[in-house]
Amino acid sequence: MANGKWISGLIPGMPVEDAARKALEKRLEVVCEYLPLAVQAPHEDIEHVHQLRVGTRRADAALKIFGDCLPRKNFQSLKKQLKRVRKAAGEARDWDVFLLGLSEWSQKRPPADSPGLDFLRGHAFTQRQLAQQNLRDVGAKPLDNSEVLNAIQAPTVPNAPRELGPLALNVLADLMDGLDRGIAADTGDYNHLHQIRISGKKLRYAMEIFADCFTPPFREKMYPAIEAMQELLGNANDSHVAQERLSDLRNPLKLTCPDDWSRLRPGIERLLQSHRQRLTAERQRFRRWCQTWRKTRQPLAGLLVPNAQPAAESA
Repeated sequence: MANGKWISGLIPGMPVEDAARKALEKRLEVVCEYLPLAVQAPHEDIEHVHQLRVGTRRADAALKIFGDCLPRKNFQSLKKQLKRVRKAAGEARDWDVFLLGLSEWSQKRPPADSPGLDFLRGHAFTQRQLAQQNLRDVGAKPLDNSEVLNAIQAPTVPNAPRELGPLALNVLADLMDGLDRGIAADTGDYNHLHQIRISGKKLRYAMEIFADCFTPPFREKMYPAIEAMQELLGNANDSHVAQERLSDLRNPLKLTCPDDWSRLRPGIERLLQSHRQRLTAERQRFRRWCQTWRKTRQPLAGLLVPNAQPAAESA
């Protein structure tokens, strides 16, 4: 299986177009590997869909970072393809997560909860099958990355960085500033929390590309902090999505199936309450994370590897 996280060997003195070719090749390799697995064998391993979803996100991040190295036609075409695959994989993955969480939560529930939980299993399974059909439709057209890789060129935008080091500093500084602004303006509203999660995700994927441009503390201290934030906000998001789905089911059931609702209610209501509590707990964990981040964040410029050049140039 392709390694989907770190892009090794990208150092500050490398020409941006060489880094773009290597990064996009690695990122698209993951998408091309997991797309047929997610389409043809999703139930053999639910990680197939998960890795496809994450792979498309990482590929999209690399595409945006190195967008100046591609003609607009190639950029837009790949962006559109990745969005279609990401959306289809995301729908399937969300139901996988819901079913997995439901299975784990159901193990020690009282008998009164069983009718509601069984109903949810059937509903979620049906929705998962519908999402899989959409993924099959999207996967019917394989992703062809050769045209994009062949089109990569030196940046054509005036004053764009020509070496990777300056580009890394520019991109990461903007992303970190965006995250910090989001944290500073946090109102407690879930939609704002979700935007912070998106900012953190963009930062994390960029850090994975530029890691070799920086000294060890970048990967060993700063990256794990962002990764930890993503995990807790991911848990919060899973519970928020589950709450919405359970609420959307609860109200129609009350109105259209009042006799059945009396049997289904205990399991559905208790699961809904569990996700509400989890969301509150993750929110509190995030606040503690913010306090630590403000104290431990380090200036990027001081972590950039000095005078590093590509091996071919230094030989």
